Amino acid sequence: MATIYAFSLANKLMGQVNLVRCAIGHVDEGGSVVTLTSGVLAQLPMVGAAAVSIVNAGVEGFARVAALELQGKMRVNVVSPGWVAETLESMGKDPSQGIAAADVAKVYKRAIDETITGQTLPAVKT
Repeated sequence: MATIYAFSLANKLMGQVNLVRCAIGHVDEGGSVVTLTSGVLAQLPMVGAAAVSIVNAGVEGFARVAALELQGKMRVNVVSPGWVAETLESMGKDPSQGIAAADVAKVYKRAIDETITGQTLPAVKT
């Protein structure tokens, strides 16, 4: 059990933290090439998903504080996708319960194009 926590923290969380750290000084002032990914389990946890919920919530918290610390230098946002329809389909599940990948991509584009920072943008089926 401990290995899934260590793996998730070291990879999904710290991988994205380190991405932001490495981008400092390499992004045009006020630019946003750093859009992180969390996931719906940060807001809607489920049994058996503690490690993923912790990491997703950590990514969102990190983005909020990074936006404050990097104000005026770089914008950092997070996209929090729900289940992606094409992924559900590849898993043999009902894709109608998910959001299309093309719609998730639009949310990433919004995070880049708008002048927002420190925000978590949900990409969920409406």
